[in-house]
Amino acid sequence: MNVSEIIDRIQELSPCATVRYRIKRMLKQEIDSELFDEFYNSKWVELLKTNQHEDGGYGRFHSRNSKIKQKFPTTEKAADSIKMLDIQRGNPLTDKLCDYMEKILKHEIEWPDGFEKNKWYRPAQPLFVASKLSTFGSNCKEYMDIFNCWHTILKEAFANGEYDKMRTKKISNELLGCDIDGSYIRLNSIYLIELFGNMQAEISEELKQNYLRWLHHSGKMIGYTGVVLNQGFNNNFSELYKVYFLLSKFSCFKTEFKEELSFLKNRRNKDGFWNFGKNFSCQKLSDDWRSRDRMNTDHTIMALLLFVSH
Repeated sequence: MNVSEIIDRIQELSPCATVRYRIKRMLKQEIDSELFDEFYNSKWVELLKTNQHEDGGYGRFHSRNSKIKQKFPTTEKAADSIKMLDIQRGNPLTDKLCDYMEKILKHEIEWPDGFEKNKWYRPAQPLFVASKLSTFGSNCKEYMDIFNCWHTILKEAFANGEYDKMRTKKISNELLGCDIDGSYIRLNSIYLIELFGNMQAEISEELKQNYLRWLHHSGKMIGYTGVVLNQGFNNNFSELYKVYFLLSKFSCFKTEFKEELSFLKNRRNKDGFWNFGKNFSCQKLSDDWRSRDRMNTDHTIMALLLFVSH
């Protein structure tokens, strides 16, 4: 698969500024001010700017309020949109969001959701925030403390090369005050995959390989999704893509998921584009998908993100 050829075909379709921006970000190319300004005033970025609260958040952080209809039901969802559009620190939108998340971790801002009455919620709450903050990076001491805590748990869980339930129980009780195995903050939670993936440079290659092998073959559902990774493309593809996107941050992703990526590569049409159908739930880049070319373009960019090193 020649990525340059696919990109050239997309460029021939005169894509919108958001697609052009996303391509340059994906290829780590410099973005001139004219393109960035056009992108930063595009439909999806405007939605994020318009709906951001004065404090930098978007209302509740993790749990939705079903009584209120909002473009972004939680701050998490807005952070995910910013992540997929790849708006980095250095602009007011992302900087305000990151400042908001850091203030939550420092207890300078009250947790907006309230607290659930179960033993996992107290350690889960800072994890929810840290996982989203990890996309953009942070030097905040509280953020690093959270990562170091979970990194210690991960190292102990795989100290013998394979997942050890008893070791995990012991270390999580010591550091968090509760056993995480079987809970929604177990090590195969989507939030921990995101945190570890974005911080993977701090994790040894051997540990990353052991962790991804376990996620891949354990037969356990990824927490907060319906995805079971050893079932491959028999999963709901929208959910599977979101898990693969986070896993693709790991340096060993392409090796561990070689067969799945090969299968995905073969799902291209005769023009070399991907199209996963209208039900593919992802961040749109084009203003709409009424044109099949625009849908093909957006889906192809999303697929390429799994193949191009981050």
